[in-house]
Amino acid sequence: MRVVFLSDLECLGGAALAASRLARGLAGQGVEVTRLFNNSDSLRTPSVEPVTWKAHYVGPPRALEIGINALRRVHAKTARLAGSEYSARALRKTLASLELDVLHVHSLHNCYWDHDAIGDLDARIPVVWTFHDYWGFSPESYRFRMPDGTDVRVKPDGPNREGAIAKRRRYFDSRARLHLAAPARETARLGTSYLGRDVEVIPYGVPLELFAPVDKKSARLALRIPDDRLLVGFIADHRDDPVKGFDTLRAALSRLDGSRVEAIALGRAQAGTELIGTVRVRSLGYVNNPEFLAIVYSAADVFVVPSRAENLALVCLESIACGTPVVGSAVGGIPDMVVDGETGWLFPCDEVGALAARLDALAKEPEAARRLTDACRKRALRDWPLERQAARYAAIYEQLVSKRIEVQSEGRPGSVPAIA
Repeated sequence: MRVVFLSDLECLGGAALAASRLARGLAGQGVEVTRLFNNSDSLRTPSVEPVTWKAHYVGPPRALEIGINALRRVHAKTARLAGSEYSARALRKTLASLELDVLHVHSLHNCYWDHDAIGDLDARIPVVWTFHDYWGFSPESYRFRMPDGTDVRVKPDGPNREGAIAKRRRYFDSRARLHLAAPARETARLGTSYLGRDVEVIPYGVPLELFAPVDKKSARLALRIPDDRLLVGFIADHRDDPVKGFDTLRAALSRLDGSRVEAIALGRAQAGTELIGTVRVRSLGYVNNPEFLAIVYSAADVFVVPSRAENLALVCLESIACGTPVVGSAVGGIPDMVVDGETGWLFPCDEVGALAARLDALAKEPEAARRLTDACRKRALRDWPLERQAARYAAIYEQLVSKRIEVQSEGRPGSVPAIA
């Protein structure tokens, strides 16, 4: 079985990492994966986990990319058209040179590929589309409301929302062999609502041999963290991004007693130490080594995920797989992973008081979090093995290919509808 993964990024970002892990799992199922990507940032971001796929950059040469980016500052529409035209031609040429059984679409909205660019590819090619966020079926990746009542649209697809939805429906209606999937129930529900099509829920898989519990005392000793207080972990990649809700976490931490609580942060924020209220926050900077991440997850008593919108956050999966419960906002796919009193605790989105109260209670009784270690690991072993996710997708590929063979044998090769 030969499958082509199509996405904007190869190894950078949560969706790309999830696709990388799926490709690794599929290798164990005998599936050969080739990945096509169109964002040059991936060329400078090699995978830190095992690579089991072939990769091809199908984007503009560096000089053209610089020119298009410069043009975007003065005439965004013209730059978009130029980038889309080049990228669509390069994609058609590359796919024509490959032997493939299935096209598996992942995340496209950060580059010049979109429903238009792939709409004129042979409609008989079986297509699987995994919705890593909402963009594949809606005009934005996420839409949510801030505490002040402001509506936020992330990566908007232009002012014509109805036109954007119609374009997506036309694309999916034009495919002869199609299967839609999403890692979280809420994403699948929204996809079905927008498109009027079934969207199967297939959770991400986790390499459980890498993300596994480490003895907490040993982990804290390695990180030079005292053992006499609650350690709160969080991701600090985008502190100014309203989607991630760091302002909610900051406000909650500022209410806590620094003699009982300490925090540790992962992400692209500068490494160092700061105080939030009286709570000492130690930032480790960007860490992508999974074995070191497992030590950090295991050292923490809880990881906090205060997002305002979310699909199936990898930080939740990885933390729980390492035996560390998650305190997460009750939005998107977070409730798929966080079960109160089993794998963590949920709090209402943006409710600073509720988050602060939960963390304060845990600071007074850290054993309440540590008692969940076994339940967390059991949940990961039951629901998120990488092999399980890969087997489900491999079965979908086989089913779609069999249907394609049936159609061809009946002499009805299908058509290639244009996408307006």
